[in-house]
Amino acid sequence: MELRIEQLQSQVQKPIITIMMSPQMQQAIRLLQLPILELSQKIEEELLQNPVLEELSPEEVPVPEAEEPTETPAESATEELSFEKEFDTLAKLDDEWRDFFRQTAPYIKQSEEDEERRAFLESSITRPETLEERLTEQMILSAANEEEKKLGLFIIGHIDENGFLSSDIDDLSRLSGKSPEEIERVLKIIQTFEPGGVGARSLQESLLIQLRNLGKGNSVAYRVVEGHFSELAKKKFPKIARELGVSVQEVQVAVEEIARLSRRPGRLLGPENTQYIVPDIVLRKDNGDFEIIVNDERIPHLRISDFYRKMMSDDNLTPEVREYIKEKIHSGRWLIKNIHQRQQTLYNIAQEIVGVQKKFLTSSGSGGLKPLTMHQVAQAVGLHESTVSRAIANKYIETPRGLLPLKFFFTTAIETADGGEVSSRQVKHLLKELVEKEDSRKPLSDEALVRQINARGMKIARRTIAKYRKELGILPSHLRKQF
Repeated sequence: MELRIEQLQSQVQKPIITIMMSPQMQQAIRLLQLPILELSQKIEEELLQNPVLEELSPEEVPVPEAEEPTETPAESATEELSFEKEFDTLAKLDDEWRDFFRQTAPYIKQSEEDEERRAFLESSITRPETLEERLTEQMILSAANEEEKKLGLFIIGHIDENGFLSSDIDDLSRLSGKSPEEIERVLKIIQTFEPGGVGARSLQESLLIQLRNLGKGNSVAYRVVEGHFSELAKKKFPKIARELGVSVQEVQVAVEEIARLSRRPGRLLGPENTQYIVPDIVLRKDNGDFEIIVNDERIPHLRISDFYRKMMSDDNLTPEVREYIKEKIHSGRWLIKNIHQRQQTLYNIAQEIVGVQKKFLTSSGSGGLKPLTMHQVAQAVGLHESTVSRAIANKYIETPRGLLPLKFFFTTAIETADGGEVSSRQVKHLLKELVEKEDSRKPLSDEALVRQINARGMKIARRTIAKYRKELGILPSHLRKQF
């Protein structure tokens, strides 16, 4: 008798819990994440899409007393306008709507001179020339004929933002219908263009192109990159010197020359070189204390249009139009509320940061910066840790010590010998100082760095030093060694 055992697959139903976020909650999260310039743009878009919203003129914006924002009756989480029964009350709500525009500090009035200066600076920021535009212009001027120009522009289209050729010669040949030799010939022309090093297929080739363009095709630096690129990365200078028949000092000089070349030549052009930062929070000294101002200068101040409020009380209004206006008023109300909630959240977080980091804000150097985590702040202000993370993302605060990202103030704790705590940022600062002062011929190993930092009363492990060293971009000791 043959015994057959069949395995049956069974489906087991398991309950899955999903969290459904309302559109209003999703909007609140999006607005919280946006820095002030992007928030301003988003509100402008909403103004175009929602006809019941209108922007207050500067003269109409209320200027409240300098105090913490307080909740108004219109902010109650349980309050919802019943549009079917209470359309006639909308005309009476103007004061309550205006309360939403009460930000966490007085509206920052700008003098005429300040406005002129800002307008000049903004008009001076032009779109930088892209790498493709620069190469295209040079190709048009360099091409011997129309066919060569077309092929050159085709190749330029396959150069990435770092300046490297993103496709191999065979692929370009197949796509263009030109021979690999023709592709190589035109590519050599492009490799003479500025910025130097573009059109290369590897970092090694890019460095060689840059050296050739600088007239250093016969230099020690060129010979090092051409024949000893792997040893160069490992800093095996004595071996390179022996094989090239030159002194270690000559290799060292060549390496310093190579270090001045661009690793990503395409990055020398493009939008990343221009950054315009407006702080979301401003700290001002006030009788030895700090006044926290959540910047609302760029945020359009909104209200529900009186025209549409009055329209809702018209008995002749069709149900379709009434429903449309109802939806837009509801949407506008939530937008205003979410803007206010964003400002309130930023104020609360800034208040906690200032309370903890006051010593740092009033001193110089890295001393005084205390350990602070998002979890601590979240508990202090009654928010979820993820909300704090979203709120501080890509936002800056203007302080007496300069313009700083909000995330700068969040650091982990390192225990000291006396049972106290210092911030990890202080340890990193000390680590950087030790490396800068070390003997370059005998650089400090990670173990030696641990001993020196522990000698200053901070308990830290070797693996932590290695981690911080990598975060600071500091090479291991054998790669820092100078000959």
